[in-house]
Amino acid sequence: MEKVSVELSNKAESEVRREDLFSKIAFGILLFASLLVPVLFVPINSVPFQGSKMIVLVTATLVALVFWIVARLKDGRFVFPGWPLLLSAAVVVVVTALSGLFSGAIGTTFIGQSLDPGTVGSIAILFILLFLISVTFHSKDRIFYAYLLFFTLFFILALFHLSRFVFGAGFLSWGIFTDITSNVVGKWNDLAVFFGIGSVISFVTLELISLSRLFKTLAYVALAVALFFLAVIGFSQVWYVLALFSLMFLVYVISFDKRGNAGISDDSAADKRRALFRRVPATSLAVLIVSLFFILGGGMVGTAISNKFGINQAEVRPSWAATFEVAKGTLAHHPFLGAGPNRFTSQWLLYKPDGVNSTVFWNTDFSYGVGFIPTFLVTTGLLGVLSWAAFLLLFLWTGFRAILYADGDKVSRYLIVSSFLVSLFLWIVNIFYVPSISIVILTFFFTGLYLASLFQANAVASKTIVFADNPRKGFVSVLVLILALIGAVVTGWAFVEVFAASVDFQSGVLVWNNEGNFDKAESYITKAVAVNDDAMYERALSQLGLIKLSSLLSQNASSSSQDVLRSNFQTLFSSALGHAQTAVALDGSDYQNWLALGQVYESVVPLKIQNAYESAASAYDKALTENPKGPAIFYTLARLEATQGNNSKAKQYVDEALQQKNNYTNAIYLLAQIQVNEGNLKDAITSVEAAATLAPNDSGTFFELGLLRYNNKDYAGAASALERAVAINPSYANAKYFLGLSYQKLGRVNDALAQFQDLKTTNPDNKEIDLIISNLTAGRDPFANATPPITNTPEKRKSPPVPEAGSKGASSSGVDTVNPGNTSL
Repeated sequence: MEKVSVELSNKAESEVRREDLFSKIAFGILLFASLLVPVLFVPINSVPFQGSKMIVLVTATLVALVFWIVARLKDGRFVFPGWPLLLSAAVVVVVTALSGLFSGAIGTTFIGQSLDPGTVGSIAILFILLFLISVTFHSKDRIFYAYLLFFTLFFILALFHLSRFVFGAGFLSWGIFTDITSNVVGKWNDLAVFFGIGSVISFVTLELISLSRLFKTLAYVALAVALFFLAVIGFSQVWYVLALFSLMFLVYVISFDKRGNAGISDDSAADKRRALFRRVPATSLAVLIVSLFFILGGGMVGTAISNKFGINQAEVRPSWAATFEVAKGTLAHHPFLGAGPNRFTSQWLLYKPDGVNSTVFWNTDFSYGVGFIPTFLVTTGLLGVLSWAAFLLLFLWTGFRAILYADGDKVSRYLIVSSFLVSLFLWIVNIFYVPSISIVILTFFFTGLYLASLFQANAVASKTIVFADNPRKGFVSVLVLILALIGAVVTGWAFVEVFAASVDFQSGVLVWNNEGNFDKAESYITKAVAVNDDAMYERALSQLGLIKLSSLLSQNASSSSQDVLRSNFQTLFSSALGHAQTAVALDGSDYQNWLALGQVYESVVPLKIQNAYESAASAYDKALTENPKGPAIFYTLARLEATQGNNSKAKQYVDEALQQKNNYTNAIYLLAQIQVNEGNLKDAITSVEAAATLAPNDSGTFFELGLLRYNNKDYAGAASALERAVAINPSYANAKYFLGLSYQKLGRVNDALAQFQDLKTTNPDNKEIDLIISNLTAGRDPFANATPPITNTPEKRKSPPVPEAGSKGASSSGVDTVNPGNTSL
């Protein structure tokens, strides 16, 4: 067969001849930035992984926009391909901006702290990218250049991961890809989407155009590689979409074959004769069969493949039901413009389903709903969703109309069909999934490429505005272009500042965690605040101040240094308080800012500082207003009241915490302490025994019963209750801890040792567990040679000895888990 011809159409040739250097530069920037950014990474831990991709895209897009504006000032005209679709895109941006303006949190909604793709600024940049792609990739050869670069990166990425499968996760890790699922695109499932793009383009290419033997071989290899990685990753949603697309394409090709050539096969007589006998496209059929195999046998096959490659990965997001429940609550108060872009988290905390608190994700603040697009129902309201619906419906209408339109040369048809199907594939992914920024970028890039393919084939309505010869139009147009130029510079600078601050903040966090150098960490974070004053950064500085304050209060000072300590105390307290107050001022709708303020006041409550208790309680109440279903806030209030001796009020808050999360270990632990301190141990045990009878499958109740019996020195009864708690929830760490201590008291040292060795596997860095294992092995008391803060009375400590993640729940909880095995919580 002949090689594919990529000769330009007469119109495209005319456009290219008229194009000046500035437009060509814009094209080059967009070509490399759009496709390189998804696989770009900076091997430095202090540089945010997703943020680095976004800042490069923003910079490249805005620089390309500047060159495009200069080119328009020179030639005096605008060309808008597919202007109805571009107009609907502009409506999305305007509605998103209005939502941000009326949200009451402009800083969060317009750029955000980590350059999130759901902000006003990011949405605007992405649609600018789409527009620029559509007007600069206006010829066949430019679209083919994009495909060529994509598949070059496709094979490089495939080789990278194949080598890591063979040589292990440490190979080519660059210090940041520490797990076998770590990849340059983003999340593990994002990699499946990337290879899904490759599979769609591959089978469309093999079915629609004639290729030389070399390129045909490469296309088959690309398809095989893509399907291999899809099998390894096991993202079921990609298999469903791929099955749908291969089926649709099967019908499409067969239908057009029945009509003769229809622009699909070559014009040679031999190819026309072959078309008469070609009724079933073999490649599309093969893809359909493979997709169905992995859909029907997904669980068993996926598990086998995951075990083979040592893959253990799970990804969690709210379910459809949970997303709509949050949307229902939000729209009741903000029906038209929603809560504001990038503010799904605040609404999740207000309206999340009750069942979520019974899962291990009870304390997870989700930033998105079930999918990227459905999230806008919450963040931008009914107007936002209607604008997105109009854009996507116009996209679908132009797409199906174009691919069913039989006229046109075979190469143009191939470019239209392939770019439309890839764009449609990516938009479906954005509806049913929350991809990383890399996939979002590719979505807008291929949509712009689809518009460009329609434009070069004269298959879409375009609008040309000439202003060079009209003074009135010229004045308005030049003014708009100049304002856009200024806006591009200002926007770019704002994004750069936010990114630079995030790098400084991340550097401070790394120093804090890895070196324990609080002064150096404070220096980095203070620098971040100077560049971009964000509530998260202020909270971090407040926490650092509290750590220093705690260290100061633990010092045994001589009388001669009392004045110095008093001065240092006042300085540290004022600093921590000031940063917490600033965080609240920056974003009073974030419960974490109120918690940070309450913690500062609570830290000095034992010192009897005037109004400290009242101020802490007030701050925690404000946090509860913003997160009314947060068990940890009720627990914090209970702890505060307990320190003041207000046991009745403390128990009331504990009850409310347990109503939100009935297996909340911290609250159960605190309740047991209060009951012990009140001397009501016997009555408490009786009450909990009754509760255990009513709730025989509640591990938290049996833990509380075991703890109370342990306090009452009924070690046999404690062991019985704790055994039941562990049987119900095998990952209940504190139940295992006290079960081990109960066994030791009963002389069952080997059983006790087995419990702590089991705990060691899930808590490898816990020094207390190491000490207990060492002592039990040597035949000593579990707490022999213990030094503070480890004591031989763990039941009397203020917090449980082992951190708890939570307990598992059911799929009705409102949280979906996506992993290679396609299971859900």
